[in-house]
Amino acid sequence: MELYGEAEYSSVWVYACVKALAQAIASTPMVFYRDTPRGREKLPAQHPLMRLFWGVNPLMTRYDFWEASVIYLELTGNCFWALEKGDAQGLPTELWPLRPDRMRIVPDKEKLVQGYLFDVGGRSVAYSRDEVIHLKYFNPLNERWGASPLAAARQGLLADFYAVLYNQRFFRQGARPSGVLSTQEELDDSSFRRLKAEFEQAYTGAERSHRVILLEKGLQWQSVSLPQKDMEFIEQRKLSRGEVLAVYKVPPIEVGILEYANYANSETQDKIFWTKGVIPRLKKIEEVLNTSLLPRFGQGIFGEFDLSRVEALRENEDLKSQVAERLVRSGLWSVNEARQRLWNMGPKETP
Repeated sequence: MELYGEAEYSSVWVYACVKALAQAIASTPMVFYRDTPRGREKLPAQHPLMRLFWGVNPLMTRYDFWEASVIYLELTGNCFWALEKGDAQGLPTELWPLRPDRMRIVPDKEKLVQGYLFDVGGRSVAYSRDEVIHLKYFNPLNERWGASPLAAARQGLLADFYAVLYNQRFFRQGARPSGVLSTQEELDDSSFRRLKAEFEQAYTGAERSHRVILLEKGLQWQSVSLPQKDMEFIEQRKLSRGEVLAVYKVPPIEVGILEYANYANSETQDKIFWTKGVIPRLKKIEEVLNTSLLPRFGQGIFGEFDLSRVEALRENEDLKSQVAERLVRSGLWSVNEARQRLWNMGPKETP
C-alpha cells in the first residue's frame, strides 16, 4: 500500500497516467434517469439523487470527488465512498471518498464483509456494510481487497526508482563516477583516515566538481563504476515508462510524449485513450452505482456517463447520425426506433 500510495509522487509517469484518467473521468458528467412506460426520463434537478451528486459534500466539488475517487482506485485498486445519512427517509445526503490506506475491512464468513473501520485521528470510525460503497479492481488473491494496477509494474517501478536515485547521487557527487584510490605503499590507520577525509572534502559534491586531483605517496585513481551510456540508462527508463503506460492503457501523447506524434496518429491515440482506457472505467463505475447505490432512491433509477461532448468520440456520433438519417428516410426505422436503438433514448414527444 505504501509503495502504491507514494508512487504518484515518486514516478512522473504514474502521476501523469493517473492524472490523465482522473481528469478525463471527472470532466465527464453523469446523467440520471428513471425508466417509465414512455421510455427513460431524466430526473428533475430537485431530486435527492441529483442534489447528492451535485453537492457531494461540504468540502468537495463534484469534480474533486471524482478526481479523488479515480486516483485512489488507480493507485491502490480500491475506492471507498462513505454515505452520510441526513435525509428524513434515511437516504444519503453526502458522499465522502475515504483514503484506502486508512480503511480496514471487517470480514464475515457468510457475507464476506461485515463492515468497515476507518482509522482517523488515532481512533477507528465504524461503518456498516450499507454505509460504504466499495469500488475495487479484481484481485485473484483476495476477494475482499482490490488489486492495484501497479502490482504488475512493481519491478519496473523499482528499477526506475533506483535509476533516478542513482542519477541524483551521480550529480550530487559532481558527475564524477565512483572509484578507488590505490597505492603500492603501506598506509597506517591515521594516514588512511586523513587521506579519505581530505579527498571527500576536496572533491565530493557538485560544487567541487572538475577540480584537479592532487595525489601523493604513489596514489592512483581508478574508476570502478560504469558510465550511464554503458548501462543504457535512458533505455531502461523508457522501458519502465512503457510498462506504466501499458498497465493504465494510456497512449504516449496523453502524457506529453510527442516523439512519434503527428496529427493523424494523435487523433487515433485520443480515441484509443477513451475507448480502451476511460470508457471501461466509466462502465465499471456505472455498474457499481446502479447496483449498490441508486436503487435506494427508487425503482427504475439508473445513471450513465454522457460521452456526447467528448471530441475524440465525435466521429462515432456523426456516423450514428448518418445511419439514423438513412434508415428513417428509407422507412425502415421510425424516429423513435432510431432514438432507442442507436442512443438508448426514449420516444420523442409529439406536440
